[in-house]
Amino acid sequence: MARQDRAERTRRALLRAAADEVAEKGYAGASLARISTAAEVTIGALTFHFASKAALAEAVRDSGCALTRSALASLMRPGARPNPGAHGELRRVVTFTRTLARLLEEEPTVRAAARLAWDFPGDGNTWYAMWLPWLGDLVDRARADIAGWTTPEAVTATALSVVTGAEFAARIGVPRGATAGLSPWEHVDRVWGLLLGARTPLVVGGEENPFGGGGSPLGSGSSLGGGSPVGGGSPLGDEDPVNDENPVGAATR
Repeated sequence: MARQDRAERTRRALLRAAADEVAEKGYAGASLARISTAAEVTIGALTFHFASKAALAEAVRDSGCALTRSALASLMRPGARPNPGAHGELRRVVTFTRTLARLLEEEPTVRAAARLAWDFPGDGNTWYAMWLPWLGDLVDRARADIAGWTTPEAVTATALSVVTGAEFAARIGVPRGATAGLSPWEHVDRVWGLLLGARTPLVVGGEENPFGGGGSPLGSGSSLGGGSPVGGGSPLGDEDPVNDENPVGAATR
């Protein structure tokens, strides 16, 4: 039993070290020597657990995808659906993207899994491919919330864009200037806030009404994919566009 426990600790240490390495360097730049050093194990121990660099990268990807799947699962449960007419389904789409951004910020295996999706774009079993069907389901549920305002395709494209931007922020940060220092989830909040007419950062479970006073910073002529203007026609009205649910367990400031 002690030997098994020791082997499992070694495997976990290798996965953590490999996740940090792949997230920062990418697959091509990742070094098994650096990974073994960071994990404080020998190369022999590394190859005992993972026969090749590819096998180690696959294990990191699977770990990141499993963590993501677990964090998103509560949003997908039919029994957890919000009350009709409360724009809860569109909020759920926003929360979905915020959850992904939180994971990208806080979990090296998730950042690594996302990086590997770019390193191997022809692989159909990627981090993005894992959650995109779920996003499509959520957007489909939100059709009533966005009817007359925009299209499901526009919402899906926006959601994918904000997650990609959050990954960029998690990997290399954001350009210096007015947006310097934004975390991945802050990036997501500001993009959705711009489109939905909310002040940023959006507040989860707080008392502040993010739609109070001023509306969209773009003014009354802005819109997302057609339909009514964001400044005066956000489908969420005066409600906070972010669901109080946070599968990752952390609220925004």
